[in-house]
Amino acid sequence: MNPIISVCVPTYNGAKYFRECLDSILVQTLTDFELLIVDDHSSDDTLKIAQEYVSRDARVRVTKNDRNLGLVGNWNRCVELAQGEWIKFVFQDDLIAPTCLEKMLAACDADSAIAFCRRDFIFEEGTPERTKRIYAKFALPERDMPFKRQLSAKEYSKVALDRLGFNFVGEPTVLMIRKSTFEQFGNFNPHLIQICDLEMWTRIASNVGIVYVPESLATFRVHAGATTSSNHSQREYRMRLDGIVLKHDFLFHPAYENLRAFQSRQWFSTNLLRTMKKDAYFAWIIATRAKNEQTSQSLRIVQDWEDLLISYPSIKAVMQLSTLEKAYFMFLRKIIHWQWQLTTFFETQFQT
Repeated sequence: MNPIISVCVPTYNGAKYFRECLDSILVQTLTDFELLIVDDHSSDDTLKIAQEYVSRDARVRVTKNDRNLGLVGNWNRCVELAQGEWIKFVFQDDLIAPTCLEKMLAACDADSAIAFCRRDFIFEEGTPERTKRIYAKFALPERDMPFKRQLSAKEYSKVALDRLGFNFVGEPTVLMIRKSTFEQFGNFNPHLIQICDLEMWTRIASNVGIVYVPESLATFRVHAGATTSSNHSQREYRMRLDGIVLKHDFLFHPAYENLRAFQSRQWFSTNLLRTMKKDAYFAWIIATRAKNEQTSQSLRIVQDWEDLLISYPSIKAVMQLSTLEKAYFMFLRKIIHWQWQLTTFFETQFQT
């Protein structure tokens, strides 16, 4: 008989905090779950630690991918292998409270498809104060949405558009999703590296709504080795492309027809399309300039841009700009650059 919940832990070189993570899962007050660990070819002791837990608890199941699938590929592999009615992600660095599964399941009814809770943060030594302040803004989701236990599809869509690109729901560790929902709306988008979770939550909740549990039942760990930190420090350009993909899908993907219907079509198509054009134009300028350089970083930028156009060829058509649009976007780019310089200056003065 299948468990009611599959707690999925996608892993890759996560040995440092892994035992703490697994221990927080195995002490749950709700016991009808499997703990599915899917390792993406770790080179440290992650897989060894996972095998130790298999011998301790019959609910633990471990599999290793035949090849490295990458972050999003491994998330989708977890969904594929999960046997439970519900999927509860817990990432290798994170923790969940002992009552997490019990309370999140209790908050859902027969029609619920997706639920999330508040989360706390653990800031490892060396986390910059600026990073702490940014995450502090995420602590209470109700700051950005109606304080309700159940948000309708229309209510969620309004917040998602008002806070475009902002993940007010949170990281996968705070979510629980009915497995059949993935069959209905598809898996995580492999063309995204940073906001793949935000896009998935929006794709689901803009159609069926979302349940909110206003209690901190998960803890997200912030440290230099985390994927988010690595992306910010090493793949800033690739993250820029994520925003273009998100806007493109909001405008054209069939799964977002509901979201588009909740807004004035004239407002939606005009404003979001203009923003996507601007973002794509700026990204094209950076990639064009990078072609003249021969550094590994510049070559990666060019490849990222070309990969985007292969996956989303319609973006190239959208980028056909008038002379007036080009002049406006270039002026706007200068304004943004000046704002960034001022912000950097004042932050430096504040820190000193």
